[in-house]
Amino acid sequence: MWLRWWRLHRIQSEISKLFGVPEVIGDGHCDGGEYNTEACGFDGGDCNEFNKKYPNCDVNSPERVGDERCNGGEYNTEACGFDGGDCIEFNEKYPNCSAFIVDNIGDGECDGEEYNTEACGFDGGDCTEFNEKYPDCDVDDPDWIGDGQCDGGPYNTEACGFDGGDCIEFNEKYPDCYVDDPDWIGDGECDKWGEYNTEECGFDGGDCAEFNEKYPDCDVDDKYLLGDGKCHGGEYNTEACDFDGGDCAEFNEKYPDCDVNNPYLIGDGECQNYMDKYMTAECGYDGGDCLD
Repeated sequence: MWLRWWRLHRIQSEISKLFGVPEVIGDGHCDGGEYNTEACGFDGGDCNEFNKKYPNCDVNSPERVGDERCNGGEYNTEACGFDGGDCIEFNEKYPNCSAFIVDNIGDGECDGEEYNTEACGFDGGDCTEFNEKYPDCDVDDPDWIGDGQCDGGPYNTEACGFDGGDCIEFNEKYPDCYVDDPDWIGDGECDKWGEYNTEECGFDGGDCAEFNEKYPDCDVDDKYLLGDGKCHGGEYNTEACDFDGGDCAEFNEKYPDCDVNNPYLIGDGECQNYMDKYMTAECGYDGGDCLD
């Protein structure tokens, strides 16, 4: 029961810090940030004892200091008594480890970035096996390698065993397709942007065949904007692009001589008085927004 109450209090405390709830001032619990200030009576007196003990400890959640759990970052500092003493044992073992989530170290899962360093004992030994197998593989999430899903970018490299073998089949099929999310290719949805809709990637694994057949001469940077329900101007509002996938049909009928880059701004209720082209008779004086 006590643990449940404590968790509820912490959740309410975090929400209070986000939205500013006066009710937490003087509720018997020291809240940090803007609450623990002279203007707020140091959280209505709730933080007097904390400030006396840690006068230079400026953290958002003072109740985490001394909660018997080692918190990293600004909590594990001399000013905060090394998290109220909670991090003393950890610091003795890893004196130069600056990892923020201390619980990740030695939890049985290999974490990348600042955890997989000599200072942090290579994630408390969790990354030893990984480093032996892939000594030159530097990725943020080592646990993605060999998880059965082909991850692109730095994961699909020789140093990382082509994502621990997960990308071998993909690479055989698309040897020159370099994308961040290989699982998007052939997933049934046309990813029209960038390198996905290219010959090297089989035009998104065939997902874009219908789209390309419909707009064979439409050469725009962001093809995903076509038919998104918003009328885009310039090269999008052309016959080759089916007048932005049909989004501009109504606009063109209403303002046939209005040539602007962002037609969707016309008649949006806001006068674009800083754009001369919009405030013209051809554009209905910004669709009526600038009549006043």
